[in-house]
Amino acid sequence: MRNIALATAVAATLALAAPQAYAQSKGSASKAEVQAIEAQMKALADRLNRLETANSTLQTQNAELKAVVERRDAEIDYLKSQTRELREEGAVASNEISKVKGADWATRIKGRGDLRYRHEYIGTEYVTGSGATATVTDAADRTRHRIRARLGFDAQVTDNVKATLLLATGGDDPRSSNQTLGSQGTRKSVGVDMAFADWTVQPGMNLILGKQPWPFWRPGSSLFYDGDYNPEGGAFKFDRGMFFGSAYGWWLSEQYASNPQGENSDGNVFGAQVGVKFALFGGETRVAAHYYNCGACQDQSSILFSNSGFGNTTYTVGTSTTRILRDDFDVLDIAGEMGLTVADRPLTLWAQYAVNTAAEEGSVGPTGTADPFVNDTLDTAYSIGASYGRASNPKTWAVAAWYEYREANSLFGQFVDSDFGDGATDSKGWVMRGTYAPVRNLNVMATLFINDRFMDVAPTRGTTPSQYEVGNGIDYQRLQLDINYRF
Repeated sequence: MRNIALATAVAATLALAAPQAYAQSKGSASKAEVQAIEAQMKALADRLNRLETANSTLQTQNAELKAVVERRDAEIDYLKSQTRELREEGAVASNEISKVKGADWATRIKGRGDLRYRHEYIGTEYVTGSGATATVTDAADRTRHRIRARLGFDAQVTDNVKATLLLATGGDDPRSSNQTLGSQGTRKSVGVDMAFADWTVQPGMNLILGKQPWPFWRPGSSLFYDGDYNPEGGAFKFDRGMFFGSAYGWWLSEQYASNPQGENSDGNVFGAQVGVKFALFGGETRVAAHYYNCGACQDQSSILFSNSGFGNTTYTVGTSTTRILRDDFDVLDIAGEMGLTVADRPLTLWAQYAVNTAAEEGSVGPTGTADPFVNDTLDTAYSIGASYGRASNPKTWAVAAWYEYREANSLFGQFVDSDFGDGATDSKGWVMRGTYAPVRNLNVMATLFINDRFMDVAPTRGTTPSQYEVGNGIDYQRLQLDINYRF
């Protein structure tokens, strides 16, 4: 701008001075000089015009730049306001996301439960006298009402890890969560029935840790293993294609030797099962071999959850009344099951055979005292049965019948079903069951046990065996009428 003003002033001065100079020098200046002065003035005028044009252009550009700056300022102000709004919306969205995450976690937890009301009748016999004078007499019949309630939660911790917590009624008996009614209305006990984590290592391969259900396959309605017993420890299961199986380790008792030079005899069970499954006759057939070993069980009392061997041979030392388990248990269990469809209903046939390869013969305890009532290893058990139908959908039904035979030391007594043979080995007999589902999630069931107890080992020991003490046993009947609700 300063250059333009200066040029304008110079041009004006020259324009004013030129005529005077011309007049003064008219007499002496040549024509060439005049033309030179005129050319200079014209050049100055042209330059002035160019400067004016440039100045006009600069003013236009300046106005445009000013407009651009004003628009940018307006946009910045708008963006600032938008940023504030977005921050506010982001805070609201974050709060909503937190709520959604909380709701999502809630969807990962599923509840389940069941309630059973049972009417139960028990009829049995007992032995009076001993030896050759022993006789069998009917015991007083027993009738009772019982409830079982369970409430559980299954949580999807991660994509491949689940956790389960199941609470149930019941006391200290690991084979039963029943509560008998009729104790003056007292409150009933509730405890942890299951608590375990299930990690899917690979599809069809699971690692399970905690208090868990049986990790191995069981055929049909076989009662070699009680359905309410939940072992404690770890297990690895696999089910890939036609092959399935498991390996496990459980703890029965934890012992501490007060003498640091002593030996801690922790009761435990380790075992494994391998099996195959395949289609046959329109259904699935399974065959499996299962083996388990009871460690630190022989000559121990700490592993017994009551002062009983539940049919297994026990002994006492001196004047002590504490029962001690005589035998070890290395049990081989072979099972098979065939599924068929008959008249549009499922038919299942199964068989199971077990032998305790560690069962001993003869003496009762380490003292070598002979027992005239135990003259064999008593190491064999088997089950064979069939079921027809399935009571699941409304107005469906099922029936089943099977026979079981368990010698005294064939199976680990604390694992066997708590109803058959009054919850003990050394028993045999039939089980018959019928189930009807009038509506979904509800069924009624009747189960009848017709068994013999003490078929191998006498309930009382005399100086000589009697026909009632060995071989014939005593009668045992049990009728259960159940109403089962699931939710």
